[in-house]
Amino acid sequence: MTVSPPRHTPEALEEFADPNRVSARFVHPARQPFVQRAGVDAEGAAPFAAALAGINASVLAAYESAFAADVERSAALIDARFASSLPFAAGDRILALGDSITDDSLSWAFHLQAYLDRHRPADGIRVINAGITGNTTQEALARIDRIAAERPTWVIQMLGTNDARRHGRIGARMQSIDETRRNLRLLAELIATETDAEYVCLTPPPVVESDADAWAPFRDERITWREADVAEIADAVRAHPGHVVDVHTSLRDAPVGWLLPDGVHPTLVGQRLIVETVLKALAAPPR
Repeated sequence: MTVSPPRHTPEALEEFADPNRVSARFVHPARQPFVQRAGVDAEGAAPFAAALAGINASVLAAYESAFAADVERSAALIDARFASSLPFAAGDRILALGDSITDDSLSWAFHLQAYLDRHRPADGIRVINAGITGNTTQEALARIDRIAAERPTWVIQMLGTNDARRHGRIGARMQSIDETRRNLRLLAELIATETDAEYVCLTPPPVVESDADAWAPFRDERITWREADVAEIADAVRAHPGHVVDVHTSLRDAPVGWLLPDGVHPTLVGQRLIVETVLKALAAPPR
């Protein structure tokens, strides 16, 4: 009898074992544009964040400390040799623009900050996490004012997963591929005209649609994903004339353990693989 390999590692299952921790990990109301425009900072939004996660402020703070420690340990495993070849200058402000994969408290954006703090501490490079869970490319367009307000010198963008999100029994797709292509073009134009930032686009990671179909919270929301849709969006990102980092291809053959049981979000290991892909691409000499 052939025994199928496990679909998920114990570590991946453990990351989703506590639903309150999952909510705290992926929901950060202080990043919402309407909250920022009202002048409410992360400290002011903390009671709301705790309420959304179904916990109190002290438990939220404990989760956040644990997330930061996990990222620190994970980032320490990344090859130090990339650091000296990266194109970032002292004082750079790197804005990570994305959806829940970036919003994640264990995300590649936090890994990047931890890596730079470890290997280039004197340079004072800051990574600004501008990921918002659920965001599409259209919603990113609508917050260009908040992007510009951060005065980034770099924008590293990973969007498109939620453009591919499908809703209801008819599987209505959030954005058609033509709409996504338009939005990607407009984002590039807006970032070029509204900021002085260098612009890097990441293709969205692949999804495992059978896991997404089976994940109970997604079923409750009547949402799912199709890998063919995500791959189509990755192709659209690859067509960007600027600097593209192909996360989709890099993770397509990654070993078991890079993706959470929901089939959409990376594990801590997966987030490290994303930032390693970015670092390798940015540290490589220009072609």
